Formats: sequence, C-alpha cells, structure tokens
Amino acid sequence: METLSFVLGMSLVVVIAVAVVAVIGFVKARKIEIELEHITVDIHRQLDTNQTELHQRVDYSHRRIDDFEKEVFSQLDSRLDKLENKLITKK
Repeated sequence: METLSFVLGMSLVVVIAVAVVAVIGFVKARKIEIELEHITVDIHRQLDTNQTELHQRVDYSHRRIDDFEKEVFSQLDSRLDKLENKLITKK
C-alpha cells in the first residue's frame, strides 16, 4: 500500500508540474500573439502612411510635369508666332 501511495503521490506531482508548465506556456503564447497583433496593426498603419505620402509625392510630381509641359508649349507657341510674323513680314 505504501508503494501505491508513493507512486500515486509522485504521479500527482508530475501531473501538477506538467499542468503548471502548460499554463505558463499558454500564457506566454497568448502574450506573443497579442504582441504580434499590435505589430501587425502598426505595420499596416505605417504602410498606409507611406502609401499616402507616396501618392502625394506622385501627384505633386505630375503637377510639376504638367506645369512644365504647359510652360514649354507656351514658350514654343510664342517662338513659333514670332517666327511666323518674321516670315510674313519678309514676304
């Protein structure tokens, strides 16, 4: 009977130890999961910010290109008008 009590007592201690280790493992895994969720949210937020900033830069570049194009065509038109006037006055 003593041996059986000893074995049951040791088995109970081992089961309790395994349960404690399992609970600690689950708690740590949950903390890591929550931290990963926060990191994922931060990454998505940063990506959205970067995407918005990139779109603003592209829009600004497009506006500058459009303005430059208008300026070039305006100057070209002016020069062509002057050339046309010179050609007409020489005839």
